[in-house]
Amino acid sequence: MEYLALDQVRERVAACRAELEALLGVKALAGKPKARQWRFLRDAAECLWSGIARPEFEKLSNSGVAQLKFEAEDRLRRFYLRPGRSPRFVFTLVHQSELGLYSVSDDGAYPSLAGYCLLVRDLSVEQVGERTSVPDALAPYLEKVVTAGIDAEFEAYAALPEIRVERVGRWFVANGPAYCEIVNLVTRHQQRGWVISNPLNPSTKRLLEIRLKKLDGKEAILGTTEYWYLRWWSTKEQTYVYPYRETNHQLYILRDQPDGWQVYQNLRPSPRSSVPSRWHSKRSKSARPPT
Repeated sequence: MEYLALDQVRERVAACRAELEALLGVKALAGKPKARQWRFLRDAAECLWSGIARPEFEKLSNSGVAQLKFEAEDRLRRFYLRPGRSPRFVFTLVHQSELGLYSVSDDGAYPSLAGYCLLVRDLSVEQVGERTSVPDALAPYLEKVVTAGIDAEFEAYAALPEIRVERVGRWFVANGPAYCEIVNLVTRHQQRGWVISNPLNPSTKRLLEIRLKKLDGKEAILGTTEYWYLRWWSTKEQTYVYPYRETNHQLYILRDQPDGWQVYQNLRPSPRSSVPSRWHSKRSKSARPPT
C-alpha cells in the first residue's frame, strides 16, 4: 500500500477534497456527518491540504483524540471493505510517530492534527501498468479479502479467553493451512491463559502494503507488508509474558471457493523477536509465534 508524499497530495488537492466530501455524504459511512469524529477527519484533511490546524482538537486529552481517530478510522476501514465502486482515493489516519512505517517522510514536515496525520493513497495510479491484465474489479476485491482476513485473525486473538473464530471462517478456507494455524494458536493460548484483552494492552496491527502478485485461474497470490504488535498477558502469572513485535513481508494464497475467494495459506518468515526459553521446543515453525 503506497501513500502519497505531501507534495503529491497537494497537487491533487481538488480531487482529494471532492472525494472526501463525497465519502462523508454517504449515509452508510457517516450517518451524522457533523459528528465529532467526522469533524476531526475534516480538520485533519484541511490541515493536510493547507497546513492550517484548527484549535478545536488541539486541547483534547491524548485518550480523547485517540478515541476520535479510532472511531473515524474503524468506520472508514469497514466502509472500504464493502462491495461496490472502488474509490479513487483511500484515506487513513495514523499517529505521526508511525509515518515511517508507511514509507512517508517523518522529518516533521508532514502536517498533523493533535498528533495524527491523514495519509492518502491514489488508487487510480496503482491500477496502471502491471495490473492492466487483471479484471478491474478483481484485484481490489482480492485485496479486501486479505484485509478482512487480517482483521479477523486479530479479532480472534483479541477475543481470548473466549474462542471466537466465526469471522476467521468467513475469510479463510475451512480446514485449510491458514485457518488451522489460527485456530490452533488461539486454542493453545486459551490453555496457557494468554490474552491481549487485559486493560491498557497496547496490542495492534497494521497492513502497510498489499499487492496482487499472481492470478492464475482459481488461485491468486498477494504480497503484503504488515506490522504486528501482540503483547501477551498471562492471566495465570498476572504479568506480560511475551511481546511479539514484527514488521515483515507475507504471502497470501487465495482460492476461489463456492462462496467467494478465501485465504488458503499464509506464508510468513520466522519471527526476529526473542522467544521465552520455555517455548523453544514447543513452537511450530509455521505458526505465528507464541505471540
